Amino acid sequence: MTNEELLQIIEQAARDKVTELDLSGKGLTTLPPEIGQLTNLQTLNLYSNQLSSLPPEIRKVSNLKKLDLRRNPVPIPPEILGPKNLNQDPGDVNEILDFYFQVQDPTESEPFYEAKFLIVGEGGAGKTSLANKIKNETYKLQPEEKSTEGIDVIRWHFTQPNGKDFRVNIWDFGGQEIYHQTHQFFLSKRSLYALVADTRKENTDFYWWLKVVELLSDKSPVFIIKNEKQDRQCEVDGGQLRGEFENLKEILATNLADNRGLPEIKKAIQLYISNLDHVGIPLPKLWVRVRAALENYSPNYITFEEYCTLCRINKMTVKICCA
Repeated sequence: MTNEELLQIIEQAARDKVTELDLSGKGLTTLPPEIGQLTNLQTLNLYSNQLSSLPPEIRKVSNLKKLDLRRNPVPIPPEILGPKNLNQDPGDVNEILDFYFQVQDPTESEPFYEAKFLIVGEGGAGKTSLANKIKNETYKLQPEEKSTEGIDVIRWHFTQPNGKDFRVNIWDFGGQEIYHQTHQFFLSKRSLYALVADTRKENTDFYWWLKVVELLSDKSPVFIIKNEKQDRQCEVDGGQLRGEFENLKEILATNLADNRGLPEIKKAIQLYISNLDHVGIPLPKLWVRVRAALENYSPNYITFEEYCTLCRINKMTVKICCA
Protein backbone atom coordinates (compact mmCIF):
# COMPACT_ATOMS: atom_id res chain seq x y z
CA MET A 1 0.00 0.00 0.00
CA THR A 2 1.35 3.43 -0.97
CA ASN A 3 1.38 6.44 1.36
CA GLU A 4 -1.23 8.16 -0.82
CA GLU A 5 -3.56 5.18 -0.58
CA LEU A 6 -3.06 5.05 3.19
CA LEU A 7 -3.84 8.77 3.55
CA GLN A 8 -7.03 8.35 1.51
CA ILE A 9 -8.15 5.50 3.78
CA ILE A 10 -7.44 7.54 6.91
CA GLU A 11 -9.25 10.61 5.58
CA GLN A 12 -12.30 8.53 4.62
CA ALA A 13 -12.26 6.80 8.02
CA ALA A 14 -12.15 10.19 9.76
CA ARG A 15 -15.15 11.44 7.75
CA ASP A 16 -17.09 8.25 8.47
CA LYS A 17 -16.12 8.33 12.16
CA VAL A 18 -15.16 4.66 12.03
CA THR A 19 -14.46 2.81 15.26
CA GLU A 20 -12.41 -0.06 13.78
CA LEU A 21 -9.67 0.03 11.14
CA ASP A 22 -7.82 -3.02 9.81
CA LEU A 23 -4.47 -2.20 8.16
CA SER A 24 -2.85 -5.56 8.84
CA GLY A 25 -0.52 -7.09 6.26
CA LYS A 26 -0.39 -3.99 4.05
CA GLY A 27 3.40 -3.68 3.91
CA LEU A 28 3.35 -0.42 5.85
CA THR A 29 6.76 1.00 6.81
CA THR A 30 5.47 4.24 8.36
CA LEU A 31 2.30 5.52 9.94
CA PRO A 32 1.44 9.13 8.99
CA PRO A 33 0.66 11.85 11.57
CA GLU A 34 -2.85 12.02 10.13
CA ILE A 35 -3.66 8.89 12.13
CA GLY A 36 -4.34 11.30 14.99
CA GLN A 37 -7.49 12.48 13.18
CA LEU A 38 -9.26 9.20 13.96
CA THR A 39 -10.61 10.35 17.30
CA ASN A 40 -13.51 7.85 17.20
CA LEU A 41 -11.27 4.87 16.55
CA GLN A 42 -11.43 2.09 19.16
CA THR A 43 -9.62 -0.75 17.34
CA LEU A 44 -6.54 -0.41 15.13
CA ASN A 45 -5.07 -3.57 13.62
CA LEU A 46 -1.53 -3.06 12.32
CA TYR A 47 -0.10 -6.54 12.74
CA SER A 48 2.18 -8.12 10.10
CA ASN A 49 3.61 -4.88 8.68
CA GLN A 50 7.10 -3.35 8.68
CA LEU A 51 6.55 -0.57 11.21
CA SER A 52 9.60 0.32 13.25
CA SER A 53 8.31 3.64 14.63
CA LEU A 54 5.08 5.37 15.63
CA PRO A 55 4.09 9.03 15.22
CA PRO A 56 3.40 11.03 18.41
CA GLU A 57 -0.02 11.86 16.96
CA ILE A 58 -1.24 8.34 17.69
CA ARG A 59 -1.66 9.56 21.27
CA LYS A 60 -4.52 11.75 20.00
CA VAL A 61 -6.61 8.68 19.26
CA SER A 62 -8.04 9.01 22.74
CA ASN A 63 -10.76 6.35 22.41
CA LEU A 64 -8.36 3.63 21.28
CA LYS A 65 -8.95 0.42 23.25
CA LYS A 66 -7.19 -2.15 21.05
CA LEU A 67 -3.87 -1.66 19.24
CA ASP A 68 -2.31 -4.67 17.52
CA LEU A 69 1.34 -4.15 16.55
CA ARG A 70 2.45 -7.77 16.64
CA ARG A 71 4.76 -8.97 13.87
CA ASN A 72 6.24 -5.52 13.37
CA PRO A 73 9.89 -4.54 14.05
CA VAL A 74 8.87 -1.96 16.65
CA PRO A 75 11.24 -1.69 19.65
CA ILE A 76 8.69 -3.06 22.11
CA PRO A 77 9.11 -6.40 23.92
CA PRO A 78 6.70 -9.12 22.72
CA GLU A 79 5.49 -9.54 26.31
CA ILE A 80 3.96 -6.07 26.02
CA LEU A 81 2.68 -6.40 22.45
CA GLY A 82 0.69 -9.47 23.42
CA PRO A 83 0.49 -13.23 22.74
CA LYS A 84 2.10 -14.58 19.58
CA ASN A 85 -1.23 -16.22 18.68
CA LEU A 86 -3.07 -13.52 16.73
CA ASN A 87 -6.41 -15.06 17.67
CA GLN A 88 -5.79 -13.76 21.18
CA ASP A 89 -6.13 -10.11 22.12
CA PRO A 90 -3.02 -7.89 21.96
CA GLY A 91 -1.52 -6.18 24.98
CA ASP A 92 -2.86 -3.15 26.82
CA VAL A 93 -2.91 -0.02 24.62
CA ASN A 94 -1.61 2.32 27.29
CA GLU A 95 1.23 -0.03 28.24
CA ILE A 96 2.26 -0.36 24.59
CA LEU A 97 2.29 3.39 23.94
CA ASP A 98 3.79 4.30 27.32
CA PHE A 99 6.67 1.91 26.78
CA TYR A 100 7.30 3.05 23.21
CA PHE A 101 7.38 6.76 23.93
CA GLN A 102 9.40 6.34 27.13
CA VAL A 103 12.19 4.58 25.29
CA GLN A 104 12.22 7.27 22.60
CA ASP A 105 13.57 9.67 25.21
CA PRO A 106 17.24 8.79 25.83
CA THR A 107 17.12 10.52 29.21
CA GLU A 108 14.34 8.15 30.35
CA SER A 109 15.76 4.88 29.04
CA GLU A 110 18.90 2.80 28.89
CA PRO A 111 19.93 -0.15 26.67
CA PHE A 112 19.43 -3.62 28.08
CA TYR A 113 22.53 -5.83 28.05
CA GLU A 114 21.46 -8.90 29.95
CA ALA A 115 20.24 -12.43 29.23
CA LYS A 116 19.63 -15.86 30.72
CA PHE A 117 21.96 -18.80 30.16
CA LEU A 118 20.21 -21.98 31.27
CA ILE A 119 22.16 -25.16 31.96
CA VAL A 120 20.18 -28.42 31.84
CA GLY A 121 21.01 -32.11 31.86
CA GLU A 122 20.98 -35.23 34.00
CA GLY A 123 21.90 -35.16 37.68
CA GLY A 124 25.64 -35.37 38.27
CA ALA A 125 26.54 -34.33 34.72
CA GLY A 126 28.61 -31.39 35.96
CA LYS A 127 26.20 -28.50 35.47
CA THR A 128 27.09 -26.81 38.76
CA SER A 129 30.81 -27.22 38.12
CA LEU A 130 30.40 -25.69 34.66
CA ALA A 131 28.43 -22.72 36.02
CA ASN A 132 31.08 -22.01 38.64
CA LYS A 133 33.92 -22.43 36.14
CA ILE A 134 32.31 -19.99 33.71
CA LYS A 135 32.13 -17.37 36.42
CA ASN A 136 35.59 -18.11 37.80
CA GLU A 137 38.07 -20.28 35.89
CA THR A 138 40.14 -20.75 39.06
CA TYR A 139 37.22 -22.38 40.86
CA LYS A 140 38.38 -25.62 42.47
CA LEU A 141 36.24 -28.62 41.68
CA GLN A 142 34.85 -30.39 44.71
CA PRO A 143 35.49 -34.17 44.91
CA GLU A 144 31.85 -34.68 45.83
CA GLU A 145 30.12 -31.67 44.31
CA LYS A 146 26.70 -31.41 45.89
CA SER A 147 23.92 -31.72 43.33
CA THR A 148 21.75 -28.67 42.86
CA GLU A 149 18.37 -28.86 44.57
CA GLY A 150 15.88 -26.93 42.49
CA ILE A 151 17.59 -24.00 40.75
CA ASP A 152 20.63 -21.85 41.52
CA VAL A 153 21.24 -18.54 39.74
CA ILE A 154 24.81 -17.30 39.32
CA ARG A 155 25.73 -13.92 37.84
CA TRP A 156 28.59 -13.61 35.38
CA HIS A 157 29.71 -10.36 33.74
CA PHE A 158 31.83 -9.83 30.65
CA THR A 159 32.77 -6.78 28.58
CA GLN A 160 31.39 -6.55 25.07
CA PRO A 161 33.42 -5.28 22.06
CA ASN A 162 31.53 -1.96 22.38
CA GLY A 163 32.89 -1.59 25.92
CA LYS A 164 29.51 -2.16 27.55
CA ASP A 165 29.11 -4.54 30.47
CA PHE A 166 26.98 -7.62 29.80
CA ARG A 167 25.27 -9.47 32.64
CA VAL A 168 24.62 -13.18 32.23
CA ASN A 169 22.24 -14.86 34.66
CA ILE A 170 23.35 -18.50 34.71
CA TRP A 171 20.49 -20.79 35.73
CA ASP A 172 21.77 -24.10 37.06
CA PHE A 173 18.93 -26.65 37.13
CA GLY A 174 18.76 -29.66 39.39
CA GLY A 175 19.04 -32.67 37.10
CA GLN A 176 17.36 -35.28 39.29
CA GLU A 177 14.26 -36.70 37.68
CA ILE A 178 12.04 -35.28 40.41
CA TYR A 179 12.83 -31.77 39.11
CA HIS A 180 12.22 -32.46 35.42
CA GLN A 181 8.54 -31.57 35.55
CA THR A 182 9.31 -28.18 37.09
CA HIS A 183 11.59 -27.11 34.23
CA GLN A 184 8.60 -26.05 32.14
CA PHE A 185 7.94 -23.14 34.52
CA PHE A 186 11.41 -21.65 34.08
CA LEU A 187 12.61 -22.44 30.56
CA SER A 188 12.12 -19.08 28.87
CA LYS A 189 12.25 -17.61 25.41
CA ARG A 190 15.03 -15.31 24.17
CA SER A 191 17.64 -17.18 26.20
CA LEU A 192 20.72 -19.33 25.56
CA TYR A 193 20.81 -22.99 26.63
CA ALA A 194 23.46 -25.62 27.32
CA LEU A 195 22.77 -29.34 27.62
CA VAL A 196 25.60 -30.87 29.67
CA ALA A 197 26.42 -34.55 29.19
CA ASP A 198 28.73 -36.64 31.41
CA THR A 199 30.77 -38.63 28.88
CA ARG A 200 31.57 -41.35 31.45
CA LYS A 201 27.95 -42.30 32.02
CA GLU A 202 26.55 -41.88 28.51
CA ASN A 203 23.08 -41.63 30.05
CA THR A 204 21.96 -38.41 28.39
CA ASP A 205 18.80 -38.63 26.30
CA PHE A 206 19.78 -35.91 23.84
CA TYR A 207 16.51 -36.07 21.91
CA TRP A 208 14.37 -35.70 25.04
CA TRP A 209 16.32 -32.71 26.39
CA LEU A 210 16.60 -30.96 23.03
CA LYS A 211 12.88 -31.44 22.40
CA VAL A 212 12.04 -29.93 25.80
CA VAL A 213 14.23 -26.90 25.10
CA GLU A 214 12.82 -26.52 21.58
CA LEU A 215 9.20 -26.63 22.74
CA LEU A 216 9.48 -24.41 25.80
CA SER A 217 12.02 -21.82 24.63
CA ASP A 218 10.61 -20.93 21.22
CA LYS A 219 13.71 -22.48 19.61
CA SER A 220 16.26 -20.43 21.52
CA PRO A 221 19.86 -21.38 20.60
CA VAL A 222 21.31 -24.37 22.46
CA PHE A 223 24.75 -25.98 22.88
CA ILE A 224 25.66 -29.52 23.75
CA ILE A 225 28.60 -29.49 26.14
CA LYS A 226 30.40 -32.80 26.58
CA ASN A 227 31.87 -32.88 30.06
CA GLU A 228 34.79 -35.23 29.44
CA LYS A 229 35.56 -36.24 33.01
CA GLN A 230 38.89 -38.04 33.30
CA ASP A 231 39.27 -37.29 29.56
CA ARG A 232 36.65 -39.92 28.73
CA GLN A 233 35.44 -38.92 25.26
CA CYS A 234 32.28 -39.88 23.44
CA GLU A 235 30.88 -39.28 19.99
CA VAL A 236 27.68 -37.29 19.47
CA ASP A 237 25.94 -37.53 16.11
CA GLY A 238 25.83 -33.79 15.50
CA GLY A 239 24.67 -34.08 11.91
CA GLN A 240 21.61 -36.10 12.80
CA LEU A 241 20.76 -33.93 15.81
CA ARG A 242 21.14 -30.69 13.83
CA GLY A 243 18.91 -32.14 11.13
CA GLU A 244 16.12 -32.44 13.66
CA PHE A 245 16.88 -29.46 15.91
CA GLU A 246 17.66 -26.27 14.00
CA ASN A 247 18.38 -24.40 17.23
CA LEU A 248 21.36 -26.68 18.06
CA LYS A 249 24.28 -24.37 17.36
CA GLU A 250 27.43 -25.89 18.88
CA ILE A 251 28.75 -29.19 20.22
CA LEU A 252 31.67 -28.40 22.52
CA ALA A 253 33.90 -30.47 24.79
CA THR A 254 35.63 -29.63 28.04
CA ASN A 255 37.52 -31.18 30.91
CA LEU A 256 36.71 -28.94 33.84
CA ALA A 257 39.51 -30.43 35.93
CA ASP A 258 42.15 -28.66 33.81
CA ASN A 259 39.89 -26.15 31.98
CA ARG A 260 40.50 -27.75 28.60
CA GLY A 261 37.93 -26.32 26.19
CA LEU A 262 36.60 -23.82 28.73
CA PRO A 263 37.83 -20.65 26.92
CA GLU A 264 36.12 -21.82 23.70
CA ILE A 265 32.88 -22.42 25.60
CA LYS A 266 32.96 -18.97 27.19
CA LYS A 267 33.72 -17.37 23.83
CA ALA A 268 30.77 -19.17 22.21
CA ILE A 269 28.47 -18.11 25.05
CA GLN A 270 29.50 -14.47 24.67
CA LEU A 271 28.94 -14.59 20.90
CA TYR A 272 25.50 -16.17 20.90
CA ILE A 273 24.10 -14.49 23.99
CA SER A 274 25.15 -11.03 22.74
CA ASN A 275 23.15 -11.61 19.56
CA LEU A 276 19.83 -12.56 21.14
CA ASP A 277 17.02 -10.44 19.71
CA HIS A 278 16.26 -8.43 22.84
CA VAL A 279 19.85 -7.43 23.65
CA GLY A 280 20.49 -3.70 23.35
CA ILE A 281 16.81 -2.73 23.29
CA PRO A 282 16.23 0.37 25.45
CA LEU A 283 14.20 -0.12 28.61
CA PRO A 284 12.52 2.61 30.67
CA LYS A 285 14.68 3.61 33.63
CA LEU A 286 11.61 3.18 35.81
CA TRP A 287 11.73 -0.54 35.08
CA VAL A 288 15.44 -0.67 35.84
CA ARG A 289 14.93 1.12 39.18
CA VAL A 290 12.16 -1.24 40.24
CA ARG A 291 14.21 -4.29 39.26
CA ALA A 292 17.18 -2.99 41.28
CA ALA A 293 14.90 -2.41 44.27
CA LEU A 294 13.59 -5.98 44.02
CA GLU A 295 17.12 -7.36 43.88
CA ASN A 296 18.02 -5.40 47.01
CA TYR A 297 14.91 -6.60 48.84
CA SER A 298 16.08 -8.64 51.84
CA PRO A 299 13.45 -11.43 52.05
CA ASN A 300 13.49 -14.10 49.36
CA TYR A 301 9.80 -13.57 48.67
CA ILE A 302 7.50 -10.55 48.36
CA THR A 303 3.73 -10.12 48.66
CA PHE A 304 1.79 -8.47 45.87
CA GLU A 305 0.90 -5.55 48.14
CA GLU A 306 4.57 -5.04 49.00
CA TYR A 307 5.44 -5.14 45.31
CA CYS A 308 2.84 -2.46 44.55
CA THR A 309 4.21 -0.29 47.35
CA LEU A 310 7.74 -0.69 46.02
CA CYS A 311 6.56 0.34 42.54
CA ARG A 312 4.80 3.42 43.89
CA ILE A 313 7.93 4.46 45.82
CA ASN A 314 9.84 4.28 42.53
CA LYS A 315 7.10 6.24 40.73
CA MET A 316 5.89 3.37 38.56
CA THR A 317 2.16 2.82 38.32
CA VAL A 318 0.80 -0.70 38.70
CA LYS A 319 -2.79 -0.41 37.50
CA ILE A 320 -3.99 -3.73 38.91
CA CYS A 321 -3.16 -2.48 42.40
CA CYS A 322 -6.03 -0.06 42.16
CA ALA A 323 -8.55 -2.73 41.21
